[in-house]
Order: sequence, then C-alpha cells, then structure tokens
Amino acid sequence: MSNEYEVLPLLIELAKRSCLSGPKRISKVEILKSMGTTPWKLRKLLDIAEEEGYIEKKYFGRRVYFAITQRGRDLLSRVYDDLRRVLNYANATILRGQVVPGLGEGAIYMSIPMYVEAFKEILGFEPYPGTLNIRLVEEDIPLRQTLREKKIGFRINPFKTNREEYGGVTVYKAIIMGNGVSISGGALDIDKTKHGDEILELIAPVRLRDELHLKDGDTVEVTILG
Repeated sequence: MSNEYEVLPLLIELAKRSCLSGPKRISKVEILKSMGTTPWKLRKLLDIAEEEGYIEKKYFGRRVYFAITQRGRDLLSRVYDDLRRVLNYANATILRGQVVPGLGEGAIYMSIPMYVEAFKEILGFEPYPGTLNIRLVEEDIPLRQTLREKKIGFRINPFKTNREEYGGVTVYKAIIMGNGVSISGGALDIDKTKHGDEILELIAPVRLRDELHLKDGDTVEVTILG
C-alpha cells in the first residue's frame, strides 16, 4: 500500500505503451524522458513494481518484456475512478432546500410518454411517476440562473401532439441526498410552471420521499453534475 502511489507514474507510462494488453518491449530512454527521472530511480521503480505485483517481466530470448498485472490494472482503475469523481464534483453546483408539497405538475410530466422516453434517454432510468419539490434556501436561488448560463443541462424542446402543446424542459443529472442517503436522479427546469425559481423539482427511479425517508420541511442537498 505504501508504494502504490510511488509506482503509479511508472504504471501510467507502461499503460501508454500498451502494457495493459500484454507483454511489451519498452524503451527505457523514452520513459526516462517522459518521467523526468534517472536510470537508477527507474530501475528501483521497476523492481518495486515487480516485487509488489503491479508488473511482471517476460523473457523472450535475451529481451525483456513488461506487462501490467491485474493488481496494477486495479490500481489504475481505482485512481481513474477517484479522479473522475473529483473532477465531476469540481464542476458541480450544490443546491440546498427543504421539502415542500407539490402542485401535481410533476405527475403530469411523468404521465406523458414523450417526456418519459426523453428522461430515460438522458438519465438512463425510467423516473418514478412523480417529483419531489424542494424550496431552495435564499442564497442558492440565483444559482439556477447560473446553471442556465452554463448550459450544462440536457434540453427537451417543446412539442405538439394532435390535441396538446407541451413546453420544453431542461434536465440536469444530479445526486440527491437526504438523511445521509444519496440517490442518482435528475433536476428539472421547466419552461412553463406555476413555480418560481425557489422551487426545484427532482426525479429519480424511485419515490424519493420513501427512499430518503423525507417529510415536509426536511433538508435535501442536490449536487448538479456538469
């Protein structure tokens, strides 16, 4: 464990040279230049990585080939996941509010197949047929306009059917947290609504009130991913 981040730069260089797919012969001169290290340090890192099981050597005649082992692959994957999560949250917008009763607008949207199909395509799930409404704290209300200006949401344009005309909706991918429980879902910015910017409507594949054990007045934190 203590050496895993020491050998990480070496593993990245080996991965860039296709050592994830099988044993490869590498140019130590190229790696020295890329890492900005010394021959002694490179030999030490190769020895540590082999001893710790992150890489293995293969000999073909007098030539030495290097391959990244499953343990090395697991380390690279774990670091990649950590970095992706950090970078996603670095660009995130966090909105806070309290649960309030809804007006039934969300249920209407969830009953219209074209909206539901669009939500499924954007979010990767079919939403529960209803929304959770939260009233944003005063200092977070202006962030809704900031989100619009960033244009990080997914747009569902207005459309018409034989009988009705339906307004557009902007959908944001979001992490919804209440009472210490988090659920992946979405936040809606509806073009035509009776609500002001202080009310945010949330959707998820489950009934959020049940899964997050919420009642009116409870605090919810919504992380908008961008």
